[in-house]
Amino acid sequence: MSGERRGEWHEWPFDPLVVLRALGRHHVEHVLIGGLAAVLQGSPLPTYDIDITPAPGAANRRRLVAAMTDIDGIVLTDVEDAQRALGKKADLSLYTPFGHIDLHHTPAGFDTYAAVRRNALVLQLEPDLTVLVSPLRDIIRSRLAAGDERQLPALEAVLELA
Repeated sequence: MSGERRGEWHEWPFDPLVVLRALGRHHVEHVLIGGLAAVLQGSPLPTYDIDITPAPGAANRRRLVAAMTDIDGIVLTDVEDAQRALGKKADLSLYTPFGHIDLHHTPAGFDTYAAVRRNALVLQLEPDLTVLVSPLRDIIRSRLAAGDERQLPALEAVLELA
């Protein structure tokens, strides 16, 4: 689960359903956050990666590693041991043939997985694929906490339409 990927990340393949299916197949507890979560709620902003907050715990960590291995995930973050880094709740970036994945254990504006999960929406994407998704208000909160205000007007516009 480690290696190197070359080229611009926005030029990499993007098929998030394959990634989300793998997470589901391996029963990885997580909340989908960031741009893809916003798109699933009507945001017109383009997104090129998959941001998730995984639940803590050794068993979930093992399931996450198995899911990433299943889809040929390559850790891009400079760490010696990805499993150990996950155990220390280090944020990691991965390349897969289906898209770039960022693992954020404590996204800006939140201090625990429970806080991220608290307001999560349950979305049925396919008959056998249900995901927890961060609501737009929480995505906006996180962007503000991170000082990333570039997309706020579009996110707020979608929130007003909802």
